[in-house]
Amino acid sequence: MLEPVTIIVNPVAGKGRARRQAEQATSGLRERGLEVEVLSTQRAGEAGALAERTVENGCRTVLVCGGDGTISEVLPAIASTQTLFGVLPFGTANDFARALGIPRQLPAVLDRILTAEPACLDLGRVGDRHFATVAAFGFDANVSQAMAEGRAPLSGTIGYLLAALSGLRRYQPPEIHIKGDFGANVERVYLVATANTRSYGGGMQIAPHADPTDGLLDVCTVSGEISRATALSILPQV
Repeated sequence: MLEPVTIIVNPVAGKGRARRQAEQATSGLRERGLEVEVLSTQRAGEAGALAERTVENGCRTVLVCGGDGTISEVLPAIASTQTLFGVLPFGTANDFARALGIPRQLPAVLDRILTAEPACLDLGRVGDRHFATVAAFGFDANVSQAMAEGRAPLSGTIGYLLAALSGLRRYQPPEIHIKGDFGANVERVYLVATANTRSYGGGMQIAPHADPTDGLLDVCTVSGEISRATALSILPQV
């Protein structure tokens, strides 16, 4: 007997696509003999609480149907437990799923869930918060907040670029202390990105060699000593 599965779905992710795909995934998994419970978030931040309750109730497999934001809410409840974690990648950005090569077609996703061998993945941590893709500091964090709050004119990579180009013109790069296995530096920066995956922001390749299975985090900095014009010219190439 296959073990029960809980799907945590953000119904507004991907402009409603996640809700529709979760319904189809539920039917598909039940047809394959699995017992499926679906938990739908009603407000921002609720996915984490639903995941905690699911783990406490002993569920061994949790699937997240949504995007990177929903995944980031669920991860703290899943990390360091024996609960298996899977993704139905139907949000807006889906950088975490892209890094793992998870297909975007539902039948292929379900086949992967049912046949793939479990694997351990790296997570980063900032304070008591885990991240699966990229944690960024600088003007980029302002852009990410604008994207999350719906203040960007478009979604995805194009929306990110437009918001970044606008925000960078007004940003004053601060001086920071940065330390890692590369040494310690004091410098002014437009951006520091600590990457577990290659991309974020819907496909922005900030760290092309990052691998969420290698036990390492890649660090990318954009120096505050370069001109804004140079920084603006770099962004579309990422």
